[in-house]
Amino acid sequence: MPLPVIAEEPEANPLHFKISSALKRVIGRDLITDEFVAIFELVKNGFDARAGRVDIVLDNGRLYIVDNGKGMSLQDITDKWLFVAYSAKRDGTEDLDYRDRIGTDRAYAGSKGVGRFSCDRLGRTLRMQTRRAGAGNLVEVVSVDWDRFEQDAKEEFASVPLQHETSVAFDLPDQVDPMLSGTVLEIGGLREDWDRDKLLRLRAALAKLINPFGGTSDNFQVWLRVPAEVDQDAVELARSGPEDAQTSVVNGRIENFIFDTLKGKTTHLEVAVSNDGHHIYSTLTDRGELVYHIREPNREFPLLAGTGFHCNLFYLNRSAKLTFKRRMGVNSVQFGSIFLFKNGFRIFPIGEEGVDTFGIDRRKAQGYNRFLGTRDVIGRIDVSGSDDVFLESTSRDQGLIQTPAYAQLESCFDERCFRRLERYVVGVNWKDALDLDVEDASRLRGDSASARITAIVAQLAGTEGVELLDYNHDLVRILNERSDAFTDTLSGLKVLARKSGNAALLHEIDAAASRYADLQRAEVAARGAADRERVARRDAERAAAEAALRAETATKSLDEERKRNLFLTSLTSLDRDVVEILHHQIIIHAAAISEIVNTQFDRLRDGALPTRDDLISTFENISFQNRKVLSTARFATKANFRLDSENIDEDLAGYIVDYINEVAPMFSETGIRILVTSEAKELLRRFKPIEISILIDNLVSNAGRAEATKISFHLDQPTPHELRIVVQDDGRGFHPSVAELGRLFEKGFTTSTGSGLGLYHVAQILDDLGGAITPERSERGARFVIRIRG
Repeated sequence: MPLPVIAEEPEANPLHFKISSALKRVIGRDLITDEFVAIFELVKNGFDARAGRVDIVLDNGRLYIVDNGKGMSLQDITDKWLFVAYSAKRDGTEDLDYRDRIGTDRAYAGSKGVGRFSCDRLGRTLRMQTRRAGAGNLVEVVSVDWDRFEQDAKEEFASVPLQHETSVAFDLPDQVDPMLSGTVLEIGGLREDWDRDKLLRLRAALAKLINPFGGTSDNFQVWLRVPAEVDQDAVELARSGPEDAQTSVVNGRIENFIFDTLKGKTTHLEVAVSNDGHHIYSTLTDRGELVYHIREPNREFPLLAGTGFHCNLFYLNRSAKLTFKRRMGVNSVQFGSIFLFKNGFRIFPIGEEGVDTFGIDRRKAQGYNRFLGTRDVIGRIDVSGSDDVFLESTSRDQGLIQTPAYAQLESCFDERCFRRLERYVVGVNWKDALDLDVEDASRLRGDSASARITAIVAQLAGTEGVELLDYNHDLVRILNERSDAFTDTLSGLKVLARKSGNAALLHEIDAAASRYADLQRAEVAARGAADRERVARRDAERAAAEAALRAETATKSLDEERKRNLFLTSLTSLDRDVVEILHHQIIIHAAAISEIVNTQFDRLRDGALPTRDDLISTFENISFQNRKVLSTARFATKANFRLDSENIDEDLAGYIVDYINEVAPMFSETGIRILVTSEAKELLRRFKPIEISILIDNLVSNAGRAEATKISFHLDQPTPHELRIVVQDDGRGFHPSVAELGRLFEKGFTTSTGSGLGLYHVAQILDDLGGAITPERSERGARFVIRIRG
């Protein structure tokens, strides 16, 4: 039989928890161990109070945190502020009677109900003044002696008395403007020494608290006021200038403009989940140049819908890191890496130096040259939502608790943000050693970089579900037909053209492929003609030798024998191998010109009119082959240059010096004086001698057209693996237009009577070498700096 249920009578004296006054220590100093975090919490309270401004004042050994928010009534103090661990923000009753007077565009930064105990971390006493907006003129004043809670652990928490009084006005520090409502926290008995260095670190930490990535906002401002540091601020400001005020001056508004500065100087990926959660949008820019803008379905991260997930991620090359340090006063690695912001406020300590929340450095250790680390990137993830979605740890230096939504946030960051940026940086930027020190997009415009970018964009566009909304047509483009990556790039471009339905691009691709085929046929035909000529010449020489041998046995007059011997002597005094090689090279290039011209004649006879692009390509290829002919012919008088093959493995620095000394001055078209000096030791690498001579000849020719009387080449080596050449002439110099300076290496661009191909060929040759050329303005003439890596 079942046992009978006995109804329990209500207990006359039920049991209750008793709370020791020592709880204050647990949720105060023991919970919040960092004084900066304590100030963060109190600033966040001002934000949640709908303040437009928070002033942090340190004066006469007292710390003030003043906000001009909605303030509190006496009932708010008793029902909320004094109710430990209760949060009206969390249960939805906060501002219930006040919402008609405030905006609803702010989510709450905190909802634990213990942030007020940050005051205990900062000082032994607290005097709080507060006045509720629209609730009368009285200011409620509450005084707390935190040490009083620690006198007897057996004393009940609720039995420790607090002092309460009222006032008709706020008692404000001199540095703060009068206000109608708000809260003043006056903290005494400070537990820390606040010297200048620590105050500057506080300022830097506050700059990362709210909005370090998107500029500053007038809707919420934070100011730091320390009267004792005003004089030293003036000294530092005079020494460093206004640009460095944020890093060298204590007093003033907390601002952070570094990321606005870096956006045009870094590789930047921006990723956002749409509000309905259906799509993910990604935009990649590289030093101000759009690379791609895509949209893809969001199937893997449904819990990020409505969270406002937004990630800004920056790769800092060596140049960007130097800019960062110059503007911020610290190295980027000391500033931090990937920060996480919830409801507009930073989640500490994510992003701090040495904190690897997302496992970036653990992964980099598996492949140092294949993966990015926290030292390479800096960025921000923004989300919004309640604690049910993203729950912050009660200990405010432990980040977020691992909820399902947070797990999806981590996965989205890793797969859609970090690895996408890494794939581009490793595949494009890291492939070019010289790109490390460049803060503009100049290194992206060569054929080699364009080929790498095209491959990245084409692969992404070919991914199922990815919609290519836009891409950079100057970077993702059809290369010069002579480029080694030409055919691979065409296949990638076809993917882009078909995905975007770009019929015009498909037509351009077909035309380029046709020109490439013409060039290939011309080169094959040219080499065939040269080989046939070589065979015929050797047959003729063999026949001549046999005839000479027969002639030696015949009876001839003494005069005829002397003439024949003199001829043979003059012939053998030449380096026959060199002459043969150079002769063969000239025939190849001349025959290539002939084939290119004949191809166009054949098309004209068939009634096919060439397009503008066809003509430009034809003339450019003829010009390049002709320059090879001229350079090869110049070698014919210098037997010490042995061109056994198109490429040689030699000391590039020594070759350039020898060419300028031995060959270039003899054939200068303008009579310009050519000087060369060298501090370079040796840079061994593979190169094409003919193309190096074209490079030098074109620079000399350009200087001559600019009416220069001399041009100098100075070689040195900043590192054992890099050759630098500074080229300076005394001609007219560059046009004043900055835009024209940037266009110097464009195909066909010229400010003189030239073809506009000389500097284009120079840039193309250097791009094939993995080098770079940069124009620099000088007091007289044109100046170029060439860098080539070994």
